Amino acid sequence: MQIIDFVPLPDPGGSTARTVARFSISFDDMKLSGFRLRLRPNGTFIAAPPAAFGQRVANFSPDLFAKINNAAEAAYRRLHALDRNCA
Repeated sequence: MQIIDFVPLPDPGGSTARTVARFSISFDDMKLSGFRLRLRPNGTFIAAPPAAFGQRVANFSPDLFAKINNAAEAAYRRLHALDRNCA
């Protein structure tokens, strides 16, 4: 599994969970697009699976979801570490 097409989004502010990036996930035999990385008010991240017409289009086992969440958070933190090092 690999996080691809990672696109950071401008921070809209506010006190609710905010979408800070969009990304796709690549597996050996498929690609899933439309994930959102959300930053919660308590500072933790959660990956939101793609949805269509208000319904999730994919569900994952708790273990796979944890891997997706951790990989997306790591991609976000790497991106911001690069931004800080370039300044």
